[in-house]
This record gives sequence, structure tokens and C-alpha cells, in this order.
Amino acid sequence: MKTLLVVNPAAGHGRGKKVFEGLEPRLRESFPGLEIRVSERPGHAVEIGREAARAAYDRILCLGGDGTPYEVLNGLYADGRPARLPEIGQIPAGTGNSFLRDFDITTTDQALDAILAGRRRKVDLVEFTYQDAGQTIRRYSLNIIGVGLIADILRLTNERLKFLGSAGYSLAVLVRLIGGMNNRITIEADGRRLEVADSALVVSNSKFTGGQMKIAPTADTSDGKADIVLFNGVNRRQIVAIFAGVFSGKHTAHPKVDLLQAAVISVESDPPLRLMADGELIGWTPLRLKVLPGEVTILA
Repeated sequence: MKTLLVVNPAAGHGRGKKVFEGLEPRLRESFPGLEIRVSERPGHAVEIGREAARAAYDRILCLGGDGTPYEVLNGLYADGRPARLPEIGQIPAGTGNSFLRDFDITTTDQALDAILAGRRRKVDLVEFTYQDAGQTIRRYSLNIIGVGLIADILRLTNERLKFLGSAGYSLAVLVRLIGGMNNRITIEADGRRLEVADSALVVSNSKFTGGQMKIAPTADTSDGKADIVLFNGVNRRQIVAIFAGVFSGKHTAHPKVDLLQAAVISVESDPPLRLMADGELIGWTPLRLKVLPGEVTILA
């Protein structure tokens, strides 16, 4: 099988480089003819994925955080759905490594063992559009799309607190809450319409975000639907109480948390709200998305 390894050496504050150096001999031995590309800057793995779509690889391995397969997949789909979609493997070396936790994979050895065993899983892919600088942008997500509060927390974490690892996300929650929330959001989910104020939400294809935050405990990567976790009309005190249970998934029992499932979702807001996808800050609402059932084969 024709295999490409995409390495993000900057993942996890340089952990990607160390993990690659430790695994390179085993990887070359296990995958004869292995081709290796190194991501040198944000967005570079998108370019690599776009080139890979034309090269028709059987398998692409992504060594880095959740942002690495996000970029690679968006490169693969940049010119439309590739005629031949490769299997995707992930070797975790980032800060959060959230997506693989759905499959009880938390270490590089576990991930590589699953890849070498050829353990394949058909998972859903979320196709979505958003606004950025007056343009409508199309992207694809495996993990999670955060609207408003969650994206703001990620921005604070990346800009000021990433050196703290997963603890940075928790501290960013408290810092972000100082500003409170003031918005109106309209959600349509498979035809059902909701209008809420002072709210935030995530649209999850998988259970975890920010490392061990079990933000969508009922999400299933292969059920053909995305899970909406809505923090509905919350104040500062309520958000603190909700996030106290987010690592265990018990936050969903809070009366201000609503859960919905849908295959087609739209989100509009006043004012426009910041978005994140798979740990990467992107643009702004309005957000439109649909689930592509069983679109990607993941080695996990």
C-alpha cells in the first residue's frame, strides 16, 4: 500500500518532533516505501493533503494533534471529493489529542498498534460552511465545531495559556467568563427551529474536546448525526457549574444544558460568533453543516 506520513513537528510545543524521531525507524520498517512530508507552518498540511489527493495514496498517517488530520482532510477535499479517499491514521503528539479518545487511544504506541493491526472504522465527516472576511468558506470536521464561548476559550488558550496543557483550557473558561455573554442565536436542526439568548453551543461528531473534556458524552462517530450541546441562556455562575462537570460528562444533567441530534444544522447569531473546528480557530457564524455518514475510514 502506498503510504504518506504527514508530520507536524510543532505539535504539543515540539512534542511532534520528538515523537517522530523516536518512531521513525519503526515507521520506515513497517511501511516499505513510506513517503514523509513535514508541515512547516499553519495551513501547510492543507497543501500537503491537496497534493496527496492527486497522488492517490492508499493510506495517510498524521503525526501531530487534532489539527493535523483536520488540515490534511481539508486538503484532500479542497478540489471536491477525491476519487480515491485514503485511509486516515493518527499518531497523537499534540496538546489535546481528543478525537482518538473515542476509541480508547491515548498514547502513540496504542495508536501505532491499531494502525499496524489494520483496525478500520468507518466514521462520519461533517461538511460545513462559515463566513470569513465576507466570503463563504467550506470545510470538513472529524471532531467538533464550537460556536461562541468554546471558540473564545480556545483563542485564549492558544494565545496565552497553551503552555499549561489541558489545564489551560480550564483557566481560559474562568478568564473568558469575566466578559459574560450577550447574544441571540437561531438554530435549525433537521427542521426544528430554536431561538435562544445569551447562549453558546458545540456541534460534536465525537465525545471529547480540549483533551479530556467529555463535552458530548452521547456522541457516536458513526451514527450519521452530529450532537448539539447547547448552553442555553446561561450566566457566569451557571457556566462555572456546567464546566465543573465537563471532564466527566455530568454537565449534561444541568438544567441549562440541552442536547439535540441532527444530520443537517444551521446556526445564525447576532452578533456574529467566533467558530473553532477540531481545535483550530476559523471564522464566524452563520454556520451551515451536514453530516456525511461513514465517509472516512479511520485506522484506530
